[in-house]
Amino acid sequence: GWTDSGEIDTEARRVTVGPGVIAARLEEAAGAHGLRFPARPSSAGRCTLGGMLANHSAGVHTFRHGAVRDWVDALEVVLPDGSQATFERAGPTPDLVARAHAIATEALGQHAREWPDVRKNASGYALDRFLPTGDPVELLIGSEGTLGIITRARLRLQVKPMDSVLALIPVPELRMLPAAIADAEACGASACEFFAARYLDISGLRDDPELGTLIASSPAALLVEVEGGPDAVDEGGARLRRLMTTLGVRGTLAHSPEERARLWQTRHAASPMIAARASEGLVSMQFIEDSVVRPDHLSTYLEKLGEILAREETDAVMFGHAGDGNVHVNPLIDVKRPEWRMRARRILEATVELVSSLNGTLSGEHGDGRIRAPFHGRIFGERTAGVFRAIKEALDPAAIMNPGVLVPLPGQDPLAGLSPDPRRAP
Repeated sequence: GWTDSGEIDTEARRVTVGPGVIAARLEEAAGAHGLRFPARPSSAGRCTLGGMLANHSAGVHTFRHGAVRDWVDALEVVLPDGSQATFERAGPTPDLVARAHAIATEALGQHAREWPDVRKNASGYALDRFLPTGDPVELLIGSEGTLGIITRARLRLQVKPMDSVLALIPVPELRMLPAAIADAEACGASACEFFAARYLDISGLRDDPELGTLIASSPAALLVEVEGGPDAVDEGGARLRRLMTTLGVRGTLAHSPEERARLWQTRHAASPMIAARASEGLVSMQFIEDSVVRPDHLSTYLEKLGEILAREETDAVMFGHAGDGNVHVNPLIDVKRPEWRMRARRILEATVELVSSLNGTLSGEHGDGRIRAPFHGRIFGERTAGVFRAIKEALDPAAIMNPGVLVPLPGQDPLAGLSPDPRRAP
């Protein structure tokens, strides 16, 4: 767990943490020095730094500042053979990791082939980063405890921005999302989130006396933030107003800390809120999780995913990181139907094919676990999926670390253990 704020080097803007540190505690301690760890997930109040490193987590500010791996300097790791190692950027490479790199480069060369064309990825081992560099930090982050146990990490921090402005912007048609995202990036946005229609319904935003008339019957809404000094925030607000004019909509700008916190709370409380407010007999099952496509493919992905769900007569709540093309999908499964498991399987299979057809990836920040691991061949190609397995076997020949996670076991069923009880995830 957390030791004390003396672990923060304010001059170098570095912090050393153990894996049990809750992200919100780091946020609090860093904030006391005017600093922050920008790769903050919405679950910061309950997630640990160890889990964030293992999953390659991200959050609302990934749009501008990158995900977890972009803020890690060094890791202390216990490897599967029981040895301890320190992995540092540009530091010496342990023999086991060097062997894994040799295996991967012999199969694929210096660059990952058939890699998804996306802005963020938490699926598979990070060969797009590891192959060109051999950097062991890149390999361990996002490896989900299958290659080693992280016991300590040195992270970089950044100076907290002085101020920010937050806009809630209705999107009249899904096909307008890619252009709106591009405009948000041009505004210098630090975050670009979105809520799909069902989310707007259950969040209560449509019933809000102030906001409800703005989003009315919109199929989606964006939550866009610009942060910085007073001049940057003023200019950002003006640009966001121009974005609303371009879309032909009337949105709202939140300037005060209280107004911004109110809107952000709607976003950060997403998953617990969905589970609590699902209709009777419906269970929010996150077996699709958080696929990623290129932002200019986002409207296509949402429309075709809507067709898949409609074909299976299944509702879903969707939201996520529009700027990264990263969508959280919560199908609301009617577990009273005797065939609900087959319905869930068909939805998952069709979604994998859709993501593959758009050259996307199955996870942007949650990782593969045992659900997505069996689909690596469809997303990365069989050659690259084989390299994932070879790396796992090189570092963990006894297969003692999280078997079935990220690298599937023979015949592994992605939906084994899927339960109608929302407290029991597969």
